[in-house]
Amino acid sequence: MGAPRVYSIPAGTPFVDALAAGTARIAGPAPEDLAGVLLLLPTRRAGRALREAFLRRSGGQPLLLPRMMPLGDLDEDELALESWNAEGGLDVAPAISPLRRQILLTRLVMAFEKRPGIPPEQAALLAAELARLLDQVRTERLDFACLPALVPEMYRHSEHWRVVLEFLCILTERWPAVLEGEGALDPADRRNRLLEARAGLWRARPPEHPVIAAGSTGTVPATADLLAVVADLPQGAVVLPGLDRSMDDESWAALEPTHPQYGMARLLARLGLDRRAVPDWPAPGVP
Repeated sequence: MGAPRVYSIPAGTPFVDALAAGTARIAGPAPEDLAGVLLLLPTRRAGRALREAFLRRSGGQPLLLPRMMPLGDLDEDELALESWNAEGGLDVAPAISPLRRQILLTRLVMAFEKRPGIPPEQAALLAAELARLLDQVRTERLDFACLPALVPEMYRHSEHWRVVLEFLCILTERWPAVLEGEGALDPADRRNRLLEARAGLWRARPPEHPVIAAGSTGTVPATADLLAVVADLPQGAVVLPGLDRSMDDESWAALEPTHPQYGMARLLARLGLDRRAVPDWPAPGVP
């Protein structure tokens, strides 16, 4: 197996126009060739921008577009990855709707025996915070079982922390049973499962068509796993947005998780690639 195929579109270059030009080059000269390409994009918005870029290339003439799959839209009514559930013969439970989750978590908060009589409006706010915590934990593939160990030793016997941990039992003990009763999964958990299953399927049976993952930086662990698989596919490619190849090594090694280059740095380290060796994405006709 050769080196992973990873490219970058430099900052200052119109990303979607360069991506469209390079995708057309890979697909082939026939108008129908584009339809055989699968593009994995960060969001639905990125997909709409890329469609417009293809139309600009065609001068507004109708054309067959590549398949476009957003990887990160958890707030959509139906996750676009649903087609992968069917294609892969998977049996992954549906994601619980945001409104349904909000209602159920609000009921659990109002029933919390340590704070009887919580007003509904305050319970709803607390439920929204719990939902955000759920998605953060699931996205990072963490486990609520480690919560007690996160409390500093000096606060282990604090009444405040004890109440906090008991309150979070809503998520650790009660919420899993509620989800099971709903026959559903948290959205982030479901996304992880579908991405993991697709990565496993492609490792075992690489697709016979081009797969291009573009614009994602690998900040979500399950997405980073899939990007690593795509980079190794016979017809795969990963296109990073504005990789900084001029930053000094000391600053690169000290990147914080909030830095826009952090996810790419972690992905390249996983792939064993030097950022300076990552070539520009070939984009004929795009300055």
